[in-house]
Amino acid sequence: MGTPLPASELLAMLDSRGLAATTQRVALLGSLLAIDEGHVSAEDLYRELSGQFPTLSRATVYNNLAALGAAGLIEKLDTHEGSRYGPVTQPHVNLVCLGCGQISDALIGDEGLTSVVERAAAAGAFAVRSVSVSVSGVCAACRARG
Repeated sequence: MGTPLPASELLAMLDSRGLAATTQRVALLGSLLAIDEGHVSAEDLYRELSGQFPTLSRATVYNNLAALGAAGLIEKLDTHEGSRYGPVTQPHVNLVCLGCGQISDALIGDEGLTSVVERAAAAGAFAVRSVSVSVSGVCAACRARG
């Protein structure tokens, strides 16, 4: 995990998207945004936060993940191993390994990707909140194992 954002930043993010800032939602968002690499499952988040919030339920985790995703604050990836969640960074490509399930973000900084998204948004009169592209394949570690 990376450096957590200050609570004031998390509160401002939630407020800017019209979401209530419950203690559990703030903690969940903070955990997700502190991820350095890859994506986590709802169960991973539940295990991480249930010690801090003994009354936390899995339903609360899933409901909050859905709300944060709908608000464009996090991204949800559906993989062959189930849904994974991660921070929304600049436009990027998700590299999803079909062998081990690892998800890596490739921050390619490609103006071509940004241009395609802008053209698609303009054609559909669409307000883009986040951009990610997923590519499935096999990571170097799995290829090395054969």
